Amino acid sequence: MAALAAVATPAAIAQVSGDGGPIKVNADKSEVLERQRKVVLIDNVDIMQGTARLRANRVTINYAGSGETQTNGLTGFGDIESMEAVGEVFYVTPELKATGDKGVYLAATDTITLSGNVVLIRGEDVATGQNLVMNLEEGRTVLDGGSGQVQMNINPNQSGNGSN
Repeated sequence: MAALAAVATPAAIAQVSGDGGPIKVNADKSEVLERQRKVVLIDNVDIMQGTARLRANRVTINYAGSGETQTNGLTGFGDIESMEAVGEVFYVTPELKATGDKGVYLAATDTITLSGNVVLIRGEDVATGQNLVMNLEEGRTVLDGGSGQVQMNINPNQSGNGSN
């Protein structure tokens, strides 16, 4: 049975979704490293925020907080500085589905980077490469072929815009 790991974060920074908001986390195991201000989620990790979802085998969340005691007496880690997901990484929103071997979120740039055998799906269009950088605030994605090329399968007959 999956254990629920509570991750309290301010809504000011969007960690998984460009929309921000509360984060729900499920994992088989969680390990809190208070001195390093890290939470490690292990096996069957499923993180949801708004309409975005991140799944992976292992996710390490790094906090940028001061570790000061809050009014409720608990020590807070502060804002999420970065997250690193490894092993069968899936990132899904209503607009896209992306997979890779590794995923990194950086709060400073509000970007998610997937690397290693990346597959990006939008509607019926499919693109593959080695590195995908998604800027959540801008809604911009860049796919790089690494040492190879980006390959795409584009379906121009998708409905949606009504023009030819």
